[in-house]
Amino acid sequence: MEFIPFNRNHLEQVLRIADKTLGINYLTVAYLNQYLNSNTFLAFVVTENSAVVGFTALIIISPAQLKEQVLKDKDWFYQLSKKYSNIGFRKQTFVHPKFINKGYGSLLVKRSSEFIETFCDFQLSTVWIKQSNSAMGNLLLKNGFERSKTISNYWQQDSLVNKYSCTECGAPPCTCSTEVYIKKKCISVN
Repeated sequence: MEFIPFNRNHLEQVLRIADKTLGINYLTVAYLNQYLNSNTFLAFVVTENSAVVGFTALIIISPAQLKEQVLKDKDWFYQLSKKYSNIGFRKQTFVHPKFINKGYGSLLVKRSSEFIETFCDFQLSTVWIKQSNSAMGNLLLKNGFERSKTISNYWQQDSLVNKYSCTECGAPPCTCSTEVYIKKKCISVN
C-alpha cells in the first residue's frame, strides 16, 4: 500500500473507479487535469502493486472561493469559514469497491489531512450520504473532524447541468444529501 501524489499516469484508473463509485461522468479528464502540477489543487492516490485503488482530491482556497465552489448554502459556508485565509476543502475521496474496509480510505484521509494541515488552519469536507455506506463520515470523525450540517439535495442542480448519473439515484437529478465536516487546526500552548 503506497500513498503518492496523483499524476497523469493515474488518470484513466481514477476515472474508471470514479464511474463505479460516484457515478458515470461525475469526474472528467478536464476536471482531473486541474490536479496536475498545481499548488492549490492537490490530489493523492493509494496504490497496491502499482494499481490505483483509491483517490482523494483537495483544494486550498479562500472563504470567497469556497462560496463559489460549494453547490448550495453558499452564504452559510462563507460565514463558517470567513475568519480563515486558507481553507483545505476535500472534494472527493473514494476507494475501489473491492478494496473497501482494508485501510485504504483511512490512509487517504489521514495522510491528506496531515499534508493539507501544513498549509491551512481550517479543513472542510462535504460527504455524500448514501444508503449503502457511511464510511467516509466515520473516517473523518476518527481523524479529528466534526459533523457540522446536513444539506438536502446537494447535487441536484449540478447533476442536471453536468448530466452525470448518480449511483444511488440514477439519471439526473441527483437527490442525495451531503453532510459537512470541519476540522480546525489545533495549536499547542506551551
